[in-house]
Amino acid sequence: MLPSSDLYKTVIRGPHHRVARVDAFTINGTPLATDVPVVSGQVSAQLTNRVTRTATVTLSDEWFPRTAASPFSPYQAVVRIRAGVGYGDGSKELWPLITGRVWGVRRAAAGTVELSVDDLAADVVAARFEAPERSSSLSILSEIQRLIRGAIPQATFGPDTLATAPTPQLVWDEDRGQALDDLAQAVGGRWYALGDGSFVVRSYSYQPGTPVQQFLDGPQGLMGSADVTQTRDGTANSVVVVAERMDGSEPVRRIARDVSPGSPTRYGGPFGRAVQVIKVQTPQSVQQAQTLARTQLAAATALTEQWNAQVVPDYTIEPGDTVRLGYRGYSADQIVDGIGYPLVTGSSMSLTTRSAGTPGVAVGEE
Repeated sequence: MLPSSDLYKTVIRGPHHRVARVDAFTINGTPLATDVPVVSGQVSAQLTNRVTRTATVTLSDEWFPRTAASPFSPYQAVVRIRAGVGYGDGSKELWPLITGRVWGVRRAAAGTVELSVDDLAADVVAARFEAPERSSSLSILSEIQRLIRGAIPQATFGPDTLATAPTPQLVWDEDRGQALDDLAQAVGGRWYALGDGSFVVRSYSYQPGTPVQQFLDGPQGLMGSADVTQTRDGTANSVVVVAERMDGSEPVRRIARDVSPGSPTRYGGPFGRAVQVIKVQTPQSVQQAQTLARTQLAAATALTEQWNAQVVPDYTIEPGDTVRLGYRGYSADQIVDGIGYPLVTGSSMSLTTRSAGTPGVAVGEE
């Protein structure tokens, strides 16, 4: 959750005026346009995607790029889209929702300009290796930063939430994105870009934290409506990690099982036996493989309940936050997987969430 003023937390529970602005600059930070008003649009953030944040935003006709040097030209423009609320004294409180390239521009028949934007992870994925690349950093987190800087020398980095580990001696063929996926997976996390454009490596465990916001129905509540689904799809109570060895020896194979007697997904209990096998290209130590198995198990046993909710927009909420949702007498703490941020007044914010796991699950390991 992004920090905000106490006034903002109070204002969003009643009638308020939303505002959104776009700034354009080059990848080196040279300003091209500042504080451009948004006509309409939405930013989508999906934690399970490599390119976590995408946006479609509409501006007035004057901003259609007539040359390659125009402020919103796909040849050079990086944009930062911010949204928040406007107060009665004319001040605004805004938060960055996406920083990324303008990947396409469309001048509609109505005379408006529609921009499509992908966050800076798209730049990283597009910069495939021109020749085989060898690992060179001592730690996995520093290696991840090195590979990202190889695509974006100007890249910045936010706070990671994972401990690092030594980097194996590796050679990658061409896919920079896959190399980063494998490295992040080795420490039980994902790499992605935040709204301000900085890159992080963070856990994808669905163990709950303290809820940072409550979206409940009722007077002054922030909940509009919600669908709740319970499903076995994607759920597993045993996770097997198989890591190939570069010297041709037997692969590392580690297993993590839900063995808690009180867990509804206990391996061999009423739920049955559902096994998920993960094969990783990056060779890992036994400890790294076990860490991956444990963290993936926490996520795999957390897929039994999913919410799709329409709520009053709170632009401080980010994917990965724990929130408390409540609708028609039923409530649950959930981990936010995806968010649809509206950029103008009159639209709801959409949340897709997953249950935060079963408290007290014991892990059996092999």
